[in-house]
Amino acid sequence: MTQTTAPFQTVADSSSGTAAQSRSLRPLALLVVHAIVWTVAAWLSRGNLDTQGDMAENYAWGIEWQGGYAKHPPLFAWITAAWFRVFPHTDIAYFALSSLNAMVGLFGIVALAHRFMPRRWALVAGLAMAVSPLYSTLAIKFNANAVLLSVWPWTAYFFVRFMQTGGWRSAVALGVLGAAAVLGKYFSVVLLVALVIAALARPAWRARLLGAQTLVVAAAGIVALLPHVHWLVTHHFMTFGYAEHRTGGTLPAAVARFGVYTLAQIGYLLPSLVFVVLLVDRQKRLHAAKRMALSYVKPSLHADLWWLALGPLFVVGVIAVAAKTQMASVWGMAQWFALVPLWLAVLRRSQISVRPERAVRVLVVYWVLVLIGAAVTGYVNARRGTDDAAEPRAELAADATAHWKQWTGGDAIPVVSGSSHEAQAIAFYSGRSRYWDMTEPQTTPWLQRDEVRREGMLIVCRDGDSACIDDAAAWSGARPVALDLHKHAWGRTLPTYRYWLYPVLPAAGRP
Repeated sequence: MTQTTAPFQTVADSSSGTAAQSRSLRPLALLVVHAIVWTVAAWLSRGNLDTQGDMAENYAWGIEWQGGYAKHPPLFAWITAAWFRVFPHTDIAYFALSSLNAMVGLFGIVALAHRFMPRRWALVAGLAMAVSPLYSTLAIKFNANAVLLSVWPWTAYFFVRFMQTGGWRSAVALGVLGAAAVLGKYFSVVLLVALVIAALARPAWRARLLGAQTLVVAAAGIVALLPHVHWLVTHHFMTFGYAEHRTGGTLPAAVARFGVYTLAQIGYLLPSLVFVVLLVDRQKRLHAAKRMALSYVKPSLHADLWWLALGPLFVVGVIAVAAKTQMASVWGMAQWFALVPLWLAVLRRSQISVRPERAVRVLVVYWVLVLIGAAVTGYVNARRGTDDAAEPRAELAADATAHWKQWTGGDAIPVVSGSSHEAQAIAFYSGRSRYWDMTEPQTTPWLQRDEVRREGMLIVCRDGDSACIDDAAAWSGARPVALDLHKHAWGRTLPTYRYWLYPVLPAAGRP
């Protein structure tokens, strides 16, 4: 026996006692290592958090601890704000949050799978999904889509536990987690509808759904959602308006978009399928792949998991086509929590064994390739001077803060506004500034104009952002200061970016 096979070979299918529980934790350590690898890989490959500015926006929203925000419900912003109350305001710390979020979801997949199969098989489900871009590349950008990676699998786990046991603790947990999913993104209605359909489709589950215990689920969910519902009413359902922007178009176009969406999901899941096949003995791999493919179209192979795995896709299709939604493939990031468990359950029933001990070797090769690929990507992007690599957002925050101290004698910028990506980046990297949208102040209701005038504000505009420059000149009445900044990475000096600073001095400091 080699050292690499020990972690799995010490796990019995029916472990008991302290020693067995300790041994069963060893394979789970692979998911921890996986999270560390992807944290480092993201740091190597990216010069900034994300070019779209979502991650800095999460932070700028979250520190206000609102019941909701202009675009989305609040869960992911709250998580971001809580994380950075403890950890430094650096890119790698943010990537660690992204990886931890994905890891929590993978643990949820393992827990869900263990409701249907022995632990050593359930662990394979988590490891196989870990290599999918859904829980790796795409998960690194922590936002409203990514937060569902951690919430949906655990919601499904407590759904199954409630359906199997009817326990009140499971009912409360299901209600709270279902509400948390909605607080992550309204798209989670897809999950809730899919779970109801799965319950109705299975006779034993249907009896549980129609029982009195379901009232506990509903009550727990309603209580958890009440603060957000109050916020929605108070703010005139602001987030619903943003969601409406993603609808519209013709029926044929909606059908075509759903087709592209489905093909993208197949591509995302292909690495997980290959991972499972590699754990099967060579002579049975083709048969295993065929059985896994057949599981999509033959519910009788494992009806419970089939409804959990495919139900969300059906619901997405119906809603997307009916609403003519302009879908993005990443919306389906979290919906495949039950697919690898379905594959494994079908293989077990077909008496096709997987060899979990092989997962260690496969993962080590995968991790090495990921780190090499990340380093090459980071170097190439720096050499090409792409925005992702070259934009000096942390440097902008440092220089802007230094100028503010020089102008006011204070130690922090109280409020920052202007070009949204740049302003929110200053809020994130400085760690002590609040963000306010001077163009659409209704989207940042935590600050009012009089308060901003009294406290002072720094407006930053990207060179060429004429709308921002015009608004900043009108707001500040000050002569702008030009900042020409660049960053150093991979032994290179990257391209220079120009920004314009417009100070709005605090009321006490004005002449």
